[in-house]
Amino acid sequence: MLLLGVISITYLGCTDDRDFDTDDFELNPIFELNVFEAEYSAGLINTGNDSIPVQNSIRDFIDVDFLNEEFNVDNLVELEFKFLAENSINRRQTIDFVFFDVNNIETFRVTEPIPAGSVDNPTIKTFSVALTPQELETITTSIRAEFLVNQPASNSNSGRLRMECVVEGSYEFAGE
Repeated sequence: MLLLGVISITYLGCTDDRDFDTDDFELNPIFELNVFEAEYSAGLINTGNDSIPVQNSIRDFIDVDFLNEEFNVDNLVELEFKFLAENSINRRQTIDFVFFDVNNIETFRVTEPIPAGSVDNPTIKTFSVALTPQELETITTSIRAEFLVNQPASNSNSGRLRMECVVEGSYEFAGE
């Protein structure tokens, strides 16, 4: 009990009565969010999927409606997409990461070729896309993204394409 009294007296003795001025207050948190991780075999890309009628292509859908929340629209100041691709398929892959708003209108697109690799020596490529203020304003209307993988025609290739995407954003909150 004596220890608690000493700690309380020490704590109270080391503080003063300064006012907290919220006009000079600024907060700049940064967040990182894993948007997707996917792995596709060459055979799966060769056969495609039902969502797209183009040969040697596969498409996945990602829910990104967190981008158009008012919180983001009002306070998000920077957004960067960071990609990691590992390709052990002996064909170049082209990826498209396309964002759409509630009216199904494209708001933003990232297109990147991934060089061919091999099962024994996969190609590893990292790249990032930092949005401009205008792109940031547009992408915050997005609710859905499509991830499209497309390769040149081939039915005899083997290997896998592995993709990861992380988004890093920063906010700004200022006192009023």
